[in-house]
Amino acid sequence: MSLVAKVFVVLNLVISVTFMVFAMNIWTAQTKWQRMYEQEKKKNVEFIASAQHRERDLSLEVLKQTNINTDQKRQNQELRMKFNSERDAKQEALVKLATAENEKGMLLAENQEYIRENKRYFDDIVKLKGVVVKQQQAVIVERENAVRSKNEKSEMENELNVTKQTLAALTRDKRSIEEDLSLQTSRIERLLKNGVPVAQLLGEDPSATQPFISDGRVLGVKPEIHLVMLSIGSQQGVKPGYQYTVKRGDQYITKVQVEKVYPDMSSARYVDGLMNKEGREVEINDEVITR
Repeated sequence: MSLVAKVFVVLNLVISVTFMVFAMNIWTAQTKWQRMYEQEKKKNVEFIASAQHRERDLSLEVLKQTNINTDQKRQNQELRMKFNSERDAKQEALVKLATAENEKGMLLAENQEYIRENKRYFDDIVKLKGVVVKQQQAVIVERENAVRSKNEKSEMENELNVTKQTLAALTRDKRSIEEDLSLQTSRIERLLKNGVPVAQLLGEDPSATQPFISDGRVLGVKPEIHLVMLSIGSQQGVKPGYQYTVKRGDQYITKVQVEKVYPDMSSARYVDGLMNKEGREVEINDEVITR
């Protein structure tokens, strides 16, 4: 046998063995895959059954959860509706509260205005009471003044009657006094011509020694009896015998001498011989001064 034949036989043998091994592997693999398939199929059947059971449980669970979710949604819807209702109620309550607060503010403002108005009324009443009290006091003072004036009028009438009675006696003595006065006047004139200070020697000028007293006014005058009423009295320090000058502006009228003194007034008479030369008479409201 040749070498090529041997090689061919060996190669054929190797190919046969290889084919046989390949065939055995194919058969073995098919058998193995069949067995594995059967095993896997058995496992899959159990798994499918378990999966189906599980799917059924899951379906039940899903249905249960669906029902729960449906109930939850319904509860949520009810809660939302309740929340909206409570929110609307709260909003309405807030609106009512705001309205009540505004009404309360208006009432407080009105109360404050009422309080201010009442205070103004009270102040007006107090002022009116003060005015009434002052008017009552003025009426009382007026009555007292009327009574005092009436009493003074009565006293003055009595004094006038006395004056009238004494006037007759004074008139009777007038002539003798005038004669003595003429004699004394001529003597004084001679002394004055000789430069003798007659007034100081005789002490006949009360205004030279009397204290300064605030000025007054003429309240009344009886020119026929040379009687005047002055607005100053004992409260101002006036005393009987004090002399005052009566003037009107810059015009000299006369000098008067106090005879009777009252608390807030006094009566006085003209000083003879000291009347103004222009013939001016004393009038009510003329000034009375100590200068």
